[in-house]
Amino acid sequence: MKFDFFKKKDLMQEAQDYKSSGKYDRALEAYGNILKLDQMNLKAWYDKASIHFTLEQYLPALDAYEKVLELDPHNIKAWHEKGFVLLNLERFEEALVAYDKVLESQPDNTKLLYEKTMVLRELKKDADALKIYDRLLQIDTKNSKIWFEKGLLLSELGKDADALLAYEKVLGIEPNHAGALARKGLIIGARRQYAESFDLLDKALKIEPVNWNAWFGKGKVWGFKGTDLAALGRHYDAVKAYETALSSYDRAIELNPNNAALWHEKGVILKELDKRNEAIKAFDKSIEINPGNAKPWYEKGLTLKELGKEGEAMSHYKKVLELDPSHTLARHKLKQF
Repeated sequence: MKFDFFKKKDLMQEAQDYKSSGKYDRALEAYGNILKLDQMNLKAWYDKASIHFTLEQYLPALDAYEKVLELDPHNIKAWHEKGFVLLNLERFEEALVAYDKVLESQPDNTKLLYEKTMVLRELKKDADALKIYDRLLQIDTKNSKIWFEKGLLLSELGKDADALLAYEKVLGIEPNHAGALARKGLIIGARRQYAESFDLLDKALKIEPVNWNAWFGKGKVWGFKGTDLAALGRHYDAVKAYETALSSYDRAIELNPNNAALWHEKGVILKELDKRNEAIKAFDKSIEINPGNAKPWYEKGLTLKELGKEGEAMSHYKKVLELDPSHTLARHKLKQF
């Protein structure tokens, strides 16, 4: 018995030495040997979990954290790290349960609250995410990062007036925040206040030339201006505006190539320029990145109809209604066949 005690002690020291020196494979082997002798060794399970976590080996990390929590259900650190592992595995509902376990005892843990907003955003629980942003801002009213992210979420929800207030809060804290300048410029541009909008967008790009939000904003606002010019019969000027919008979207896509919204907006502008086949390619890219968004499916359907491909257009309108049964325009288009 005495021999076994010292053997376990030596194995634990060996495992910890390997871990401390970054020899993770050897450390995992050593912890495995410990656990063969003692399945109830909480520290060995936790250290094993933390190594897998560090190595981004999320499934074995999850298994080990679950063993830790089986032995010690109130281990807050293990619940937190398990939540982060589940977030990386895209098991969002389970991650939410893990984070809530920690928040029961640490309700003002700002790091965890922020991580919880990411989970809620993935689950499309935007109202709950906004509540946490407000809670974080009660804790730290000068947190420009949270104000900006709150603004982005409000923009996504179409609440531009509230989003503008959030961006102005950011700029009150950081007057040269390129993202907030760009997003404010976009909202002002949607109101057709073009001179002020372009001033804000240009200022954002002067501060941060690689800010994709600013290039996106320029694309949108030049698109708005193109539409207004076309309505006034100024077709030459409208084309120039659309071409400027297109080049802005191309720059934004260079900086953020996996953003489905950018590809969708590029497709819309290509349609305005009568480049329908190129528009379809852009819509396809948007759909590839985010197949659950009805917008590019609908726009692609319109474009296919314009090209005389009615059968394909019909299938796209049906897909729109599958994704969004309340899409009245798609339902109306289908009735026209």
